[in-house]
Amino acid sequence: MGQVVTDSMGHLDPHEDYCMKRTVEQPLTDKEHIRIATEMYERWQNGEKKSFLEAEYWNNTTAHSKAFTSYVTKWLGHKTEKQSKQSARIVELEAHLRVNGISPTKASDLPEEYRLLAKSRESAFAALRVYNDPQAKFRTETFIILMVVAWNSLLQAILEHSGIDYHERDKKGAQRLLGDHAKVLSTRELFKKALNEDKYHSVFANLDFFLGLRNKIVHRYLPDLDSMVVGEAQAMLLNFEKLLTTKFGEEAALGDRLAVPLQLSGFRQTDRMNSLRKAQAQLPTDVAQYLARHRFELEEDVLKNPDYCLQIFFVPVAANRERSADAVVRFVPLDKVTPELEAELTKTTVVTKRKSTPVASDDLLRPGEVVSLVSERLPYRFTMNAHTQCWKHYNVRPQTEASDPTATDSEYCQWDRLMRGYGYTCAWVDKLVCDLSESDKYETVIGHVPDRR
Repeated sequence: MGQVVTDSMGHLDPHEDYCMKRTVEQPLTDKEHIRIATEMYERWQNGEKKSFLEAEYWNNTTAHSKAFTSYVTKWLGHKTEKQSKQSARIVELEAHLRVNGISPTKASDLPEEYRLLAKSRESAFAALRVYNDPQAKFRTETFIILMVVAWNSLLQAILEHSGIDYHERDKKGAQRLLGDHAKVLSTRELFKKALNEDKYHSVFANLDFFLGLRNKIVHRYLPDLDSMVVGEAQAMLLNFEKLLTTKFGEEAALGDRLAVPLQLSGFRQTDRMNSLRKAQAQLPTDVAQYLARHRFELEEDVLKNPDYCLQIFFVPVAANRERSADAVVRFVPLDKVTPELEAELTKTTVVTKRKSTPVASDDLLRPGEVVSLVSERLPYRFTMNAHTQCWKHYNVRPQTEASDPTATDSEYCQWDRLMRGYGYTCAWVDKLVCDLSESDKYETVIGHVPDRR
């Protein structure tokens, strides 16, 4: 290094290291190469020709800009040659193939980050297809589940692209396995690793809201939920789309394959509020309480941030040409909304989201709910009588009519004074599933051999 390298014709080899002609005798360090490349690049940006710089620095007049281009690309990573339209189009098409999970060369050549990205985008498209299907009944539940998968895969793709490990490891640093595959961190942990900047605070709050809600509704059918979380769902989708394009370019966007869905309910005001209140009243208590508690605990600036919940006003306006439609919907960007318009829209909002105070027994389960949840996860029949045997065996609460009903094992059971009954925790459900999965332990606790379903 430090010598001018030429080929058999005496031309400078653009693939080797170069140095200034005044320092031929002394090899240059990497730091000096970077300084020289930066100096040459800045002079070129200010209008000096590449060939002139090659002659000055290397006394070479036959490289025809190739030496300059190779040198600056190697040491600075800057491209100084414009691609032809055909080359640019090829690069664009290759990028589109990769974001769709297709390798431009061989299938085995596709980097893992693009496999994850393709999975992420397809899961988001599947979520949207269901959500925008007018005949879909399991709409919001499916949207939440599939969008959580989409977010999980996108966060893995970002970390994979950045070379950041995102797998669970034991104390010795070895990867934990889930079957034959390395176990990945939870979605919340992935988010904090990939997007730990303050600007993503409201985005995380939105995703965290849906992660908690998914755990509440994954095994339930709750069509009444649709109208309760539409603002958060829209924000979740837009946050996802923005992150896609920020990290992987415009070719990764979903928007070019989507259309604004046509709406009916938003333009008929008769009994709208009564219908929404009725729908909210029909939600299971624990789901309604989760919605109230999550919104109550959020900071006011997050609650009002469109990254957490997007509030959309549909403004019908008269068409200004003959033969045009009777009315169109105008979308007004937030930065174009005047204070006067915002005040007027606030007064005419169809749905007002109230910040409710959560109840004390928010996360507690009734005995019937415990039986249902445990039954779903056990290979054996689990009845209310079996549950009674369980709380007696583990002594998590006192007997009925005990002098002190509050003497419970608070990790698993708590006394609700207002309801005059006992509520059980999710940890209690997990413990029962873990212990009763073994037939001999089931027999010990319940008192009889388990019946397979």
